Amino acid sequence: MGFWGYLLVGRAGDGALAECPVLATSRDRPVPARTFAGGWRLWERPGPPDPAGTDALVRALADATDAPALAAYVMESDCAVIGGARPGGPCWSACLGRTALARHMADTGLGLDELFPAPPVAAAHCAAWAAAAGRAADAAELARVLAAEPGPLVEDLFRDLLARLGMVERRLAGR
Repeated sequence: MGFWGYLLVGRAGDGALAECPVLATSRDRPVPARTFAGGWRLWERPGPPDPAGTDALVRALADATDAPALAAYVMESDCAVIGGARPGGPCWSACLGRTALARHMADTGLGLDELFPAPPVAAAHCAAWAAAAGRAADAAELARVLAAEPGPLVEDLFRDLLARLGMVERRLAGR
């Protein structure tokens, strides 16, 4: 069985994340997983989805840290629901692993396209998020990542998304 839980990206120390209202009520505390340039961090929080939802989570994190925030709820390492927000801006959503997510949603009666924008539209939201975070991102590259199928773990695809958002250096093939 793969990972179930959140991957959170924001700019602030661990204290600001722990004080985030949506996370403060959870018994599952996020743990720092990686630090990026400019004070950006990645945290992991295993466990079930937050009852408030990904939009509320990224909104609260963006407001608490006064910086853009990104969250991915990973389901069994197969797929992920992505949410992003910047302070005072609207929330947006996307997904990784569209085929696997459609399987997870099969019992809901909702179609994937009813809830998540197509990769090119989602890529525009991601690129705007990157710009708000002070990073440069190419929407065409982001769209390719958002349309890709994970193999074997969606966490790898999320790391590729972070690289395309300018958070981490991309590795060159063969290195």
